[in-house]
Amino acid sequence: MSVSSSPSVAVVVSVAESHRERMAEVVAALQAAGLTVARQLLALGQVTGSVPRERLPELERVPGVAYVELSGDYHAL
Repeated sequence: MSVSSSPSVAVVVSVAESHRERMAEVVAALQAAGLTVARQLLALGQVTGSVPRERLPELERVPGVAYVELSGDYHAL
């Protein structure tokens, strides 16, 4: 098992409507693709977590994933 040299990035993964009833399967596949899950937002069909930057394309290829976006930090003004 190799250690990743790339820093991890925070992401929000949106699951396609067609796969939301199989969310557990999608989450398991995301974890196998390198995602460390922080939260599962079942009502929204989203999963948050972190992944080494070089593994982002693997998340995008998981069946049932609609899109992956980098999660930003938001601060109140």
